[in-house]
Amino acid sequence: MANVIRNMNFKPIIEKISYERLSEPQANANVNIQVWDEMEVTRLRSDAVKVTLQRNIKPDPSCLFTIEAKIGVEVIINTAEYDALEDDVEFFKTSPIARVLVNNLVTILANLTMHSQLGPIITAPVCQFPK
Repeated sequence: MANVIRNMNFKPIIEKISYERLSEPQANANVNIQVWDEMEVTRLRSDAVKVTLQRNIKPDPSCLFTIEAKIGVEVIINTAEYDALEDDVEFFKTSPIARVLVNNLVTILANLTMHSQLGPIITAPVCQFPK
């Protein structure tokens, strides 16, 4: 399955950014920031798929802000190798494509939160998929 991706020459494009400001936390409250990712793979044509990665940031309890940022890329594939995959999403979750997308998202989210109450939120440059 090493030859699924035919061409690594691609350009990630921002699909969506949602930043919603919420209320201030209660005095002396503990706020946990939850971060998780979601990936989708959509077949565009016989030799191409679109891979999108969305990172979600939500505090618990719900306060300060919530953020969703999605970035995508069109990937040229070897059709026979791709069709032989059992799970295309699982393949791309551990591919170089995921690493490129998550690194772009980390930078975007740090810039979006630069002037928040917490300062820039630097999330890990690795995908964090819920189990």
